[in-house]
Amino acid sequence: MPANKKKITTFLFILILLSLLLGGLVYFLFQKKTNPDPKESSYDSRSEVYWQRLQNRPEVLQGPGYPSDLRDFLETLRGKESYLWEGDRDKTYEFLLETYPDERGHVLYAIYIAFMNWKEKTKEVESRDDLSSYEKLTAVNRLSEEIFPVVLRDHLFPKHPTTPPVWLLSFLEDYIQKNPYSYSRERKRIFLKKKAELYQKEKWEIRSWESPMFFRKVVDLIYARELLEMSEEERTSYRSAKQEELKADFWN
Repeated sequence: MPANKKKITTFLFILILLSLLLGGLVYFLFQKKTNPDPKESSYDSRSEVYWQRLQNRPEVLQGPGYPSDLRDFLETLRGKESYLWEGDRDKTYEFLLETYPDERGHVLYAIYIAFMNWKEKTKEVESRDDLSSYEKLTAVNRLSEEIFPVVLRDHLFPKHPTTPPVWLLSFLEDYIQKNPYSYSRERKRIFLKKKAELYQKEKWEIRSWESPMFFRKVVDLIYARELLEMSEEERTSYRSAKQEELKADFWN
């Protein structure tokens, strides 16, 4: 093979190899950008160290000088950043260090960055049309678990007795949407099983928060086929009887 032809062949081989390497690098960077780890994307250069420390010592938030209602504090801070400081994150950082001129300012800023990351990802989930309300609730809850350590998560999202009924209703709606031809007996069985799973040890406290509208909606979902064939007067009587039946089956 002539020397010049050999050089051209070698050059082309090197060029192809470089193209492949560059393409792989672009793909890797694109994937990393579009699929970031939720926890790793919950800091900027000024908060990274403190956010990493919080993973192992979130109990620091129980010390003196921290906001008692952390969620309300972060929401208020978000409002200030959006409307008072026109989205300038540097202003938020300066405000926190001036208001809490010690480690607290840095810790609160790290939490704020993570909280804003959670808000952004939550907004993305809730805007999806391909997910049911229950799937959205599940995805948002999973995000909070991925991003926040347990102690911090309990600070930001304290349990409330009204939460399990909301989850339960969304779960039932999702099940029926995916199983439209299921019979009322099966729907009732699925409902009672999920209710026992969600209520667990707090069921007596949760019970006092269950509203009549909650049970009416449950009955309408479970017995939709039966109700469709009734007059309005029959529906009223039927709903009442089925509500009492559901309560008796679960609480007795």
